[in-house]
Amino acid sequence: MSADTRPRLVGVLGWPVGHSLSPAMHNAALRALKLNWRYLLLPVRPDDVPDAVRGLRALGFAGANVTIPHKVAVAALMDNLTPEALAVGAVNTIIIRDGRFTGHNTDAYGFLTALTDAGYAPSGRSALVLGAGGAARSVVYAL
Repeated sequence: MSADTRPRLVGVLGWPVGHSLSPAMHNAALRALKLNWRYLLLPVRPDDVPDAVRGLRALGFAGANVTIPHKVAVAALMDNLTPEALAVGAVNTIIIRDGRFTGHNTDAYGFLTALTDAGYAPSGRSALVLGAGGAARSVVYAL
């Protein structure tokens, strides 16, 4: 029996996503690491999110990133949520292992890292957050 040479699949779910630079960036990194993985655009209309998420498992995806407007809807479809994703109520990264979905949220960490890298400490300060989607929820959680 020969070894499976099919690439591992990952991608970004969103609507619209045609403008996303994620495939170019991720595929370049995967090639540089000599990994047999492919990162794909996954344009999913809002009404099709549950079917699309189930389809990831059926198609053998290792996981996916999630972008607007699906971060909140995807959270409800996960088998498990990390503490950050549970607190925020939004998922921006899906990991699929043993057929189970784990939803992660790395937006809060990324936001705080960007602030601290810029030398800004938000502790004890006021902030105005414009927005109500998954990324805005993450910023509020981080602050």
